[in-house]
Amino acid sequence: MGPRIALIAASLFGRLRDRWHGLPAAAWALPAILLFGCAQHGGAPATAVPEQAAGEAAAPAAGGSAAPNPIYSLFHRPLRTPDDAKEFLRLHGKGVQIFRCEAREGGQRWLNKLPEAELQDDAGKVVVRLGANQTFEHVDGSRLVGEVADHVPAPVDNALVWLLLKTRSYGKGALAGTAYVQRIDTIGGMPPEGCAASQLNQVLRVEFSADFIFFR
Repeated sequence: MGPRIALIAASLFGRLRDRWHGLPAAAWALPAILLFGCAQHGGAPATAVPEQAAGEAAAPAAGGSAAPNPIYSLFHRPLRTPDDAKEFLRLHGKGVQIFRCEAREGGQRWLNKLPEAELQDDAGKVVVRLGANQTFEHVDGSRLVGEVADHVPAPVDNALVWLLLKTRSYGKGALAGTAYVQRIDTIGGMPPEGCAASQLNQVLRVEFSADFIFFR
């Protein structure tokens, strides 16, 4: 059910409520909640992930919708990069987010373990590789280790959050002196909502893409 239909139906419920005002408020609250849920999620059930051999689960369909989601957009804002930080490099990354099914209170969940991605320049040349613990390694040997300084929800469905990483640089090269890295314009990279008990300790690799901006 789309947002426009939900608004029309909500208006109709309002008229009925005014006519039969003797009904308790709870009787009108349930249709409104159901309408909001349909407008946001489209009423589609979660897709089960089939069990795979060799301890690896089947990944969901690669990528996500690039169309803005009006609900998510309400919570989206610019990342808080310091005003004196200067952009010096922008790369496009493609790779996977690696998850493992682990037991947690209330059931099993896919927990993020590490990313594996290659970051390319405008010519399509691989310049930087992204690995565990938010590490970046340039082809010239210079490296970064990052920690999350800020994050915001992506403005599109089924996409990784946008990140601001405060970084420490090691070695001489193109990444020397890098103070911050932004991960923005994310598509994909999100696992299903949960995993089954039969999938415990299985690994899931979910494709994603994003832009990475480097600041000094």
